[in-house]
Amino acid sequence: MVFLVAGMVLVGALGLLNLALSLAIVRRLRRQGEQRQGLDHHASSGPEVGAKLPSFSAPALGGELFSSDSLAGGEAALSFLTTSCGACDTFIEDMPELAAQSGLDASRLVVVITGEAGKARQMADLLDGVATVVHEKAPGDISALYSITATPTTVVVDARQNVTATHTGTKPVLQGLPA
Repeated sequence: MVFLVAGMVLVGALGLLNLALSLAIVRRLRRQGEQRQGLDHHASSGPEVGAKLPSFSAPALGGELFSSDSLAGGEAALSFLTTSCGACDTFIEDMPELAAQSGLDASRLVVVITGEAGKARQMADLLDGVATVVHEKAPGDISALYSITATPTTVVVDARQNVTATHTGTKPVLQGLPA
């Protein structure tokens, strides 16, 4: 009888452990699904096409003060990333190709990274010479100003600082820019 009770207690404990692990897996899958939703290319993130580019100034990671007004007079692209975004790492890997395809230099490609400073510095190191990088702490005043709800998001502007396109996801199409 003692062995029967011990066996039932063991089976019950294993059942509870199995339930706890299953709930952890379901929670993780749900969180990954929510992150993937942020990669919807039709998601509404960024200012509306045709809107005037919101103005801001912030220190770039290189130390100089960057102002959105410096983008006047030519096409430009602003990309918004977060340090906790896996797709943003892929985006950064693709930035040199994006810069080459668009013909934009580092002064016309701006990357705003929101989140932890150490990780932002690592991300910025990969963009050295490719883009101007601005870091902001979460929740991100610049990202809020630009209505960024998903990352990575790229906002393309024309010479008069009007938004010509927004793209959410990793491979933005820079419509209207020189090839």
